[in-house]
Amino acid sequence: TMGIEVLLFDLDGTLYDLACGYEANLHANIFRFMVQTKGGKFDAISTVDEAKLVWKPIFAKYNQTKRGLLGEGYVFDGKEYDTFVRQGPANYIRKDPELRVFLESLPQHQRKIIFTNAPESSANEILNLLGVSDLFEAVLGSDFLENKVCKPEKEAFDKVLEYLHRSGNSSPERICYFEDSFKNLVVGKELGFKTVFVNSPTLKNEGRTQQELDQFDAVVDTKVGMELKTQLPNYGPRHPRG
Repeated sequence: TMGIEVLLFDLDGTLYDLACGYEANLHANIFRFMVQTKGGKFDAISTVDEAKLVWKPIFAKYNQTKRGLLGEGYVFDGKEYDTFVRQGPANYIRKDPELRVFLESLPQHQRKIIFTNAPESSANEILNLLGVSDLFEAVLGSDFLENKVCKPEKEAFDKVLEYLHRSGNSSPERICYFEDSFKNLVVGKELGFKTVFVNSPTLKNEGRTQQELDQFDAVVDTKVGMELKTQLPNYGPRHPRG
């Protein structure tokens, strides 16, 4: 078998533990934004509870709030939304030396890439806070996806494969994908990626069970780290014996 050449990492809930509170704060900010924004369809939303009711079906349909609100005819400034919703990660996310040790322990020839539905500016801010931004070749986020598609849509994965192909790697079976969203990881598996599932509250939120995780190559808890080394012994290039 061929060795892994590309390590594709989700960001939120994969490189850091969701228990830090950043994601909960982000959701609170989304609802606050929906209540505070005036004009058009926003005028029908006056409380956080109303915002949550409106948000749920939109997120289920679009997999990303900003895209969903725009798609359903809510009028607002997208950059303003990103700044408001993803503000203040420094209050939640700390430098993670163990994460750095883990990433640096992986074979140097393996390309490390972030694949997220978040905007690149926010993803880069978080990677800087974690102290690992210099270890990634690229961050492929909502700008890269042109705010038109997002995970788990296959088109979003196709764009990533295209990017990898243009820059020298194309075969899905040489990609290892790390993700805390079941629905996203399943698409990677269907495309032929090696898959690592990160156990987080996302599993329960998506209505999935532990038993369904057997289909993935490895499962880790709360965030990626050194425990993966024992689970994925044949991570690096595999040499034929003899």
